[in-house]
Amino acid sequence: MLYLTVLPPDELLAAVRARVNRYVNSGDAEDILDQAGVRDARALLAVIDETGYPRGEGALPWIHAYHAAGLLHHARDVARPDTVDREQAESLLAQVHDWVPDLAEQLRKLAQVPQEPARLRPRRVAVHAFAGSALDEIDGVVTATRHAIRECRDWSESLTLRMNLAEAQHLRFGRTGDVADLSEAITTAQAVIRETAPYDARYTNRLSTLAGFLQARFVSTMDISDLDAAVESYRKALDAAAADHEDRPMYLSNLGRARLLRYAYVSQDPAELDTALAEMRTAVDTTTPDDPGLGTRLSGLHQAYRARYEATRDAGDLAEALRTAHAAVEATAPEHMDYLERILDVGATHLERYERGGDEGDATAATEIARSILHAVPPEHPLHRLATDVLDRAGGRTPRA
Repeated sequence: MLYLTVLPPDELLAAVRARVNRYVNSGDAEDILDQAGVRDARALLAVIDETGYPRGEGALPWIHAYHAAGLLHHARDVARPDTVDREQAESLLAQVHDWVPDLAEQLRKLAQVPQEPARLRPRRVAVHAFAGSALDEIDGVVTATRHAIRECRDWSESLTLRMNLAEAQHLRFGRTGDVADLSEAITTAQAVIRETAPYDARYTNRLSTLAGFLQARFVSTMDISDLDAAVESYRKALDAAAADHEDRPMYLSNLGRARLLRYAYVSQDPAELDTALAEMRTAVDTTTPDDPGLGTRLSGLHQAYRARYEATRDAGDLAEALRTAHAAVEATAPEHMDYLERILDVGATHLERYERGGDEGDATAATEIARSILHAVPPEHPLHRLATDVLDRAGGRTPRA
């Protein structure tokens, strides 16, 4: 399968259709020639074929998928004649020709698109607002941002728009799981940073954003060079930030978390773990109580203490892990996406202490928390399995009256 996260066929179909429709409406060849569209079409056909949908008259999922993918390749050939696209289009459309009565008219409209001037629709978009949106909506954000870049006459503003584009490409990765989308985000962000002066107020944030992209690609590919590059980019962001920079605690915490990741998956170097823990502890200590990032930084510090406890079996580290786990929950709003996970961290740490010292109070706390999570999430949720494991290891004890 092309995508690590397989999208529903309806969402992939909508994304492929929307790209063709945008081309008809705007004449934007860049949009239709974007390789992301080919990846989406390929994934759509793979899902349809692997799911075993029937073929032939009345087999709507198969007809819709092959029709949409065929139109995409035909539109690409119209925008920039290419033998591969032409052959793909002919092969796909020939299979559904008999069940698409207005196909000839659709092809005629596509053939006329290059004869008309491009009709760009530039928009400034708050990219973060589209996190979790359907793929066709994210593609619309990518297209609108590209149009804004092409229309922009201010160099500094164009850098901001290009960074927005990188973030939108990163959102695509969040929907598709396709590393190619993430790599495009990285390439775009790297180009922007090369053109951003170190004294620019946006320089540190762009470095930190790039580091996050690199770290995400490491998690997907386990390419150590990406993790090393992420650590270096986080370090540069921290070094470039003034001592009173409002985002300095965030940069410091991000750097520590990247080091912790490198310790866990690459180095196993106690010195790196100690450095990561010290950075995250300083980040927490310098974060104001009303900072919305406090819960995330406390959660990272909890993970560092847990990692050091697992390496040294030092009871002091375990006590700090439990303290910071509780503090992370207290600093996290109930509606936060990680709220339940942080509650389970508390339970898992109580379980760790029970297995070390045998205190029934820790077993009871772990059991109560695991049961609350099991009641809060459906069986297919990842936390359900983790909570079940905590409950099993705690012996399934019934909380005392």
